[in-house]
Amino acid sequence: MVMAAWCSLVSPLLADQFGDFTYTDNGTSITITDYPTTAVGAVDIPASIVGKPVTAIGSLAFQFCGSLTSVAIPSGVIGIGDSAFQYCSSMTSVTIPGSVNAIGTQAFYGCSNLTSVAIPAGITIIAAQTFESCSKLTSVTIPDSVMIIQGQAFDDCISLTSVTIPGSVTSIETYAFSSCNNLSAITVDPSNTAYSSIDGVLFNEIQTILVQYPGGKTGNYAIPSGVTSIGVAFTNCKGLASVTIPGSMTGIGFTAFSGCTNLTNVTIPSSVTSIETQAFDSCVSLTSVTIPSSVTSIGSSAFYFCTSLTSMTIPASVTSIGSAVFRYCSSLTAITVAASNTAYSSSDGVLFNKTKTILVQYPGGKTGNYAIPSNVTSIGSAFQSCGSLTSVTIPSSVTTIGTSAFGSCTSLAAVTISSGVTSIGISAFSSCGSLTNVTIPSGVTSIAGTAFSSCSSLKSAVFFGDAPSVVAKNIKGASFTSNASGFTVYYFNGKAGFTAPTWQGYPSVNMGPVSPVAPWLLTNGFAYNASLTADPNNDGVSLLIAYALNLDPKQNLSGSLPKAMRAGSQMSLTFYAGSQGVTYAVEASADMQSWSTAGVTLSVPDINNFRTATVDASGPGRFLRVVAVY
Repeated sequence: MVMAAWCSLVSPLLADQFGDFTYTDNGTSITITDYPTTAVGAVDIPASIVGKPVTAIGSLAFQFCGSLTSVAIPSGVIGIGDSAFQYCSSMTSVTIPGSVNAIGTQAFYGCSNLTSVAIPAGITIIAAQTFESCSKLTSVTIPDSVMIIQGQAFDDCISLTSVTIPGSVTSIETYAFSSCNNLSAITVDPSNTAYSSIDGVLFNEIQTILVQYPGGKTGNYAIPSGVTSIGVAFTNCKGLASVTIPGSMTGIGFTAFSGCTNLTNVTIPSSVTSIETQAFDSCVSLTSVTIPSSVTSIGSSAFYFCTSLTSMTIPASVTSIGSAVFRYCSSLTAITVAASNTAYSSSDGVLFNKTKTILVQYPGGKTGNYAIPSNVTSIGSAFQSCGSLTSVTIPSSVTTIGTSAFGSCTSLAAVTISSGVTSIGISAFSSCGSLTNVTIPSGVTSIAGTAFSSCSSLKSAVFFGDAPSVVAKNIKGASFTSNASGFTVYYFNGKAGFTAPTWQGYPSVNMGPVSPVAPWLLTNGFAYNASLTADPNNDGVSLLIAYALNLDPKQNLSGSLPKAMRAGSQMSLTFYAGSQGVTYAVEASADMQSWSTAGVTLSVPDINNFRTATVDASGPGRFLRVVAVY
């Protein structure tokens, strides 16, 4: 059998030049395909080239011609391609002839000085993003030929004040008029059978769907009863101050009120069962919201960046909470969960799963120190951007510090990582600008890229175990990068994998025998081998005493030492007793000459490692002292 294969070769159309215009000869017509981005001023596109009519402006033809001030398109052109005039940012006017019957996607996107445009009567579709970010566009005439206005067609046209939808329009897609911050009214021609308007607000014809609330409309708004869906109608409506949602609605959809920066109050009815992803994202003026007991799910980032939100109560009905729901809520100090909730719980304003094995969200406005409960096994990114958190203790039940777990905790100055942790994830502590020292326990075997990036005050990292895997200093995404000048890695004798004077490109120091006090000294600004008998403040308190009692050696401590208290026939002394390597004892004396532990009763440490010593003080003058041996 003999088989023959036939190939045909078609010569591609070649580009030619006519003055500054690059064009393609289609045989009977011309398409303009390119124009110099350096061109300045007004441009008149020729009606014909080499005797043939110019019928099309090709895709990208004038893209980034940022110094063109005006363009005249000749009669005879029937099509304008995708992104044809995109980012012609100096163009104030454009003449579009009536012959044009198609304008492509993003054709005039980013023409930020274009003030007005008349869309030809032959256009049936205003394509996606055609006029997006035309920030000085104050008016637009939509002809009665237009049937479809695609998504984001006029998105971010912040100077547009009003628009009239003709009777021909049968479809207006998502975000068509979103972020039009001065748009105060959308009017629909009465002949339109698909849409209607009430008080400048755009609805479907039977007014069950609120399609678009004008972004420049200010004050309070009550969504009419009977509306069942609002879609993204309120997204970036910055003039909206408060809104009442009717009982006819069962859900608050994706980005429904996202970017409503002046929204201070919202009333959610008991008919609503779901608050979806980013529903109230970036509502920075929202101070409180009541979630009714009908809601069963709260989507991811639902209240993301609601910086004025101070508290939140989760009702018993909620069984699903997405990720980052309350992230960047910098004023949020407490999240409270109804006791009867079967999926979630709260303790001291912190959100957990029901069994408290997963810490879901630490409130971003909660200040001070925090010890993660010992039964927690997962923290995810629950602490990310908690800018008021100053120190945190991670228990041994947590084995992995995940991606961005403590990222952008800008006030976090101290972190205690337990021996149970084996890995530290990507960007786990990135941008923790107050963190000065970190101690890595012996169980950690890997530290991911950018784990401690942009910790601008981080001077040292102390490793108690063998060298973990890290991303080296000279590699993109290094584990330790953009830290304090002189950042140094410290390790102990006999720990495998380390080298000096550098390790993985980082300056490194062998500190000798293992010592729990070494990282404490470094954290407080002293040399790792400073003498513990030193009294740097001349306040009578040595470094050893400061370490043993968990005091700040940089402060004058003469008035900070534990004081004996007398109540009836009992004298007591409460002190911190949790510093590693220290043996504590409490002694009593009648004359401050002879000291003994006889008669002293010492309590077990409480949850914060404090102990209380008591002694019978019914006899002659009694004294108590703490003895710390390292």
